[in-house]
Amino acid sequence: MTEYVRCFENMNILQLKYIVAVVENDFNITQASKELFISQPALSKCITQIEKDVNLMIFERHKGRLSGLTPDGQLIFEHAKKIITDFDDMMRLIEQRSKVEEGEVVIGIPPLVITALFADFLNFVMEKNPRVRIKVLEYGGHILDEMMGNEKLDFSVLVDTEKVNDPRFVTFPVHIGQFAMYMGVNNQLASKKSLRWSDLNGASVGIVDESYTTYHLFHKYIKDNCIRLNTVYTAYSSDYLFATIRNDRNMTLMPEDINGIFDMKGIVAVPFEIPVKWEVSFIYRKKNSYSTAEKYLIDSFRSYFI
Repeated sequence: MTEYVRCFENMNILQLKYIVAVVENDFNITQASKELFISQPALSKCITQIEKDVNLMIFERHKGRLSGLTPDGQLIFEHAKKIITDFDDMMRLIEQRSKVEEGEVVIGIPPLVITALFADFLNFVMEKNPRVRIKVLEYGGHILDEMMGNEKLDFSVLVDTEKVNDPRFVTFPVHIGQFAMYMGVNNQLASKKSLRWSDLNGASVGIVDESYTTYHLFHKYIKDNCIRLNTVYTAYSSDYLFATIRNDRNMTLMPEDINGIFDMKGIVAVPFEIPVKWEVSFIYRKKNSYSTAEKYLIDSFRSYFI
């Protein structure tokens, strides 16, 4: 048996397939070569080389032609068929497993964006394929933007990001809305149909903290328009900010898409005369290859939002 073990150690799967093909074609080299898509001389040479490599006569010959199997050849043939069957089964399994969409993928989404736009989408993705686990990192968009840039995150949903022009990433918009100032109905600006930035002079404004893109966007507009606010206060929680605007003096900047999230009783949303866009994009890093879970997430975004 040791001799046969050494024999198979010196063979590869292709050589085993050559032997089996010759036997199953009644030792007709011409027919076997057609089945194997190689030339007859090449197959004849391979058979001779195989016997030389394993130091065993596998085929009997009559007048220079293959005529049958030697006893050693018969044993090799029987084992070869089993090995080929197992190999083919393994390759089919590998192919099937490579196509199965499963695993874990991490995506960063700002908290308010999840609530406003992605609750239904995430439920859809997870229910459609429970084998794919979606892990959501809820951080402010500014932090997520930095994580993408520092290669600590490969997938994210970002607001008003410059990553759309970064060649390292693939981006596509999933939603375009606009910001509004939210305030109590008794606020002195509540009766306006639209606002100019100059209307905010002397106002008290609550804004999400610097971990959010909205914070930096707001302060850019304030600076560019030379606005002097009376008070600016920050918070990580949008719920807290929304609660503070029931005080008639306070207001906050949020996207119009939150109207169905918070209790709007006694609250109005006043848009800007020149709309301030709330542009939400799905962004992922360009890589040579993606896992099946990552491909599933990308395909789901495209089919759901495009």
